Amino acid sequence: MRSTAPIRDLSHGLDVPPQCARLRRTGKDRFNQRAIFVVLICLVSVVSLLVLWQARFILLLLFAGYIGALILTTLTTAFQSWFRIRRRGLAFTMVICSIIAVIAAGIWLRGPALAQQVGDLQADIASAAREIASRFQAQGWGRWVIAHSTNSTQISRALSMALSGVGGAVYLTASTVAGLFLVAIASIYLAAEPDFYFRGIRRILPAANRDTIEACCAAATRMLRSWLLAKVVSMTAIGAFVAMGLLLLRVPLAGTLGTIAALLTFVPNLGPILSVIPAALLASAISPAKGILTVALFCAAHFLEGNLVTPLAERTIVKLPPALTLAVQLLLASVAGALGVALAAPLTAVMLGVADVLLPSGTGRPSESAAHARTAAEKFDTRVQVS
Repeated sequence: MRSTAPIRDLSHGLDVPPQCARLRRTGKDRFNQRAIFVVLICLVSVVSLLVLWQARFILLLLFAGYIGALILTTLTTAFQSWFRIRRRGLAFTMVICSIIAVIAAGIWLRGPALAQQVGDLQADIASAAREIASRFQAQGWGRWVIAHSTNSTQISRALSMALSGVGGAVYLTASTVAGLFLVAIASIYLAAEPDFYFRGIRRILPAANRDTIEACCAAATRMLRSWLLAKVVSMTAIGAFVAMGLLLLRVPLAGTLGTIAALLTFVPNLGPILSVIPAALLASAISPAKGILTVALFCAAHFLEGNLVTPLAERTIVKLPPALTLAVQLLLASVAGALGVALAAPLTAVMLGVADVLLPSGTGRPSESAAHARTAAEKFDTRVQVS
C-alpha cells in the first residue's frame, strides 16, 4: 500500500505532500531535458556553421556545377526539340559529343596560336606597363609628383608591384582551367540523371513544406536560366564589338582581348573594369591617344550593350538589380574571394527566384514565376510517376 505520509523537505524544513514532491521532481526533469535539448541544438548549429564555413569553396563549386548542368539540360531539351529525339539519353550524348567536337576542333585549329597569343599578351602587358612607367618618370610633372610625394620609394615599389600583377592576372586566369575541369565533370554528372538527384531530394523534404520548396527550386531554376540567356547575349555582343573596334584601332591581339572582354562580362560591375586594363595598357604603349580611344571603345561597348542590346531582349531575359548584385559581390568577396565574386550574380538570380515565390506581389494573384514553378513541379511529379 502506497504511503501518503508527508515528506520533510530538508532544504526548507517543511513537510511536503508526496504529490507535490513528485510534481517538483517531474518539473525538474522537464527543465533538465529542455536545457539539454537547447544545448544540443546550439552545439549542432555551431558545428553546422563551422562545417559550412570550411566547405564554402566546395559548395560554390557545386553551385557552379549546377549552372553547368542547367546549361547542358537546356541544350539537351533543345536537341530533343530540334531533331525530334524521344530518348533523353541519346540527346544528352549528342550534346556532350558536340561540345567535345567543338572544343577539339578549336584546339586543333586555333590552339597553338591561342597559346602563343596568351603568352605574347602576358609579355606585352608587362613590357607595356614598364613603358608607361618610364614615360611617367620621363615627364616633368611625373618627376615632380614622385619628388614631392611623402615616400617616393614606397610609391615606386607599389607601382612596380601593381604593374607586375597586371601581367600575372592573365596567367592566373589561365590557371583556373583545372577548376573549370572539375566543374565540368560535376556538371556532366548532374545533367546526366537530374531526376535521380531530384527524387532523392524530394524524399528527404518534409511533406508539409515539399510543395513550397519545389516551387522555390523551380522558380530559381527558371530565373537562373533567363539570366544565363541574358549573359550569353551580353557576352557575345561585347566580345564582337570590342574585337572589331580593336582591329580598327590596330591594337595587337585584338581577338584575344575581345575574348577576354567577353569572358569577364560574366562578372557584373567588376568584370568590365578588369577587361579594359590589358587592352588599355597595350594601346597606351603604342600612343597615349590610342589608349584613350581604347578606353572610349570599351565604354561605348558597355553603353550600347546596356542601353540597346539588353532592352531589345528584355521580353525573354532578365536583368538583375545592379545595387543588389554589387552588395552580394562584396559579401561573397569577403567570404570566398574571387570565386564568390564570379558566382555572385547567378546566386542573386537564384535568390530573386526564391523571393518571387515566398514574397509574391500584393495583387492577390500568384506571380508568374510561382505559376511556372508549380507547372514545373507538376511535370516533375509526372516524370517520377512514369519512372
